[in-house]
Amino acid sequence: MTITLQAVNELIASLESAGELSIREQKFLKLAKAYQHLAAENVALKKSAPAPFSKLMMEALDTYHSKADDVPELAMLSAYVKLRDGLKTPATDRIVAGIKADGVDEFAAKLRIPGDDQFLTL
Repeated sequence: MTITLQAVNELIASLESAGELSIREQKFLKLAKAYQHLAAENVALKKSAPAPFSKLMMEALDTYHSKADDVPELAMLSAYVKLRDGLKTPATDRIVAGIKADGVDEFAAKLRIPGDDQFLTL
């Protein structure tokens, strides 16, 4: 299923003007706003370019120069990784953190031995 950003914006406007929302509608609104933030973040990422004399660009160039004599291709890749990792993606980071937290909880639940839960205090 494909949904456009315009449809999401219309859904948000509709829900926000509806008055008191049911729990289900509140969840839809929260999800729609998260989608909106991700879409905006994606647009910014596609347009992003490091400033030529920024601290991040200088660090990437230093990374390149420190490895260029050995294998230039790996030096370029290292510089790219430095620039890529400097991009801020708060909406994506929040979602990934939630997924990781859920995964840790699930993993811990699988490891628990019934009746012998050292993490459970009563």
